[in-house]
Amino acid sequence: MPLRMVLVGAGHMGKIHVDKLASFADVHIAGIVDADAAMARDVAQKYGVPWFGDYKELLGHVEGIVIASPTETHYRIARDFLEAGSHVFIEKPIAKTREEAAELVDLARKAKRVLQIGHLERFNPAFTGAAPFIKKPVLIETRRASGFTGRSIDIDVVLDLMIHDIDLVLSLVDGEVKRVRAQGFSLVTDNLDAASAQVEFANGCIANLTANRISAVKERSLTVFQKDRYIFVDLLNGKITNTVKQGEGLLDTTEYTAKKLDAVKHELMAFIQSIATMSVPIVKGEDGLRALALAHQIKEYIAEKQFQ
Repeated sequence: MPLRMVLVGAGHMGKIHVDKLASFADVHIAGIVDADAAMARDVAQKYGVPWFGDYKELLGHVEGIVIASPTETHYRIARDFLEAGSHVFIEKPIAKTREEAAELVDLARKAKRVLQIGHLERFNPAFTGAAPFIKKPVLIETRRASGFTGRSIDIDVVLDLMIHDIDLVLSLVDGEVKRVRAQGFSLVTDNLDAASAQVEFANGCIANLTANRISAVKERSLTVFQKDRYIFVDLLNGKITNTVKQGEGLLDTTEYTAKKLDAVKHELMAFIQSIATMSVPIVKGEDGLRALALAHQIKEYIAEKQFQ
């Protein structure tokens, strides 16, 4: 029997998610929900499914939910569906506050429901292709830049863009965060539009992260330095450069091109698989909580410096 799923949030990312869900033979879309009734209706009509203005009408009637609504609504919607017995996929960030995120993680654990967070870059074939080479990072540098789109302006660039790289870094470094330094500024919106952060871990690894959503050029890259090599990952173009130390003053460089992959489709497939097997998702709720906690440390450091 197909898995009954509902999409809440029919905006940019919601439209992408529902298009993937509609391609799965083992999924039945039980409805499209959006506070903007006209938007919900238009998307639902495209796929021949019901639409709703209030998600509460579907509580207790679906096995799974994909939440792609504004960040401030994530907690309330996810909490209600978890309490109703549904498995939950939430677009990043997991919630607005650490307290909300922690409660969702605890609730999912107690209810024995799958809680997966949409940190899409974990499914990027360039990242998964480079991951086997990454053992004990000493220095990590990430750069993420895009032009201004006018989307996600309810949150700042740390929660909008940098959180992708925060999640990648936390997935690679085995150690607790020791110290955070950061800076940022606003130019177009009332929130931070560009930010950079340095994160020092207890094991000595340092991560430098830069995010900019008002850039003239697009960039998504990850560079990892370790004792015997450095790996450059072009997340935007799917390329990996692996440079290995061969001897004193000698380096051997190999370049790879990752296979093209529909990352959104694969993260949803992973969610469905986790539900079917009741297994821990690749990007679990705890990962979303850790990423959000570090994002807020960065935001708080910037805010404190601005008022000094």
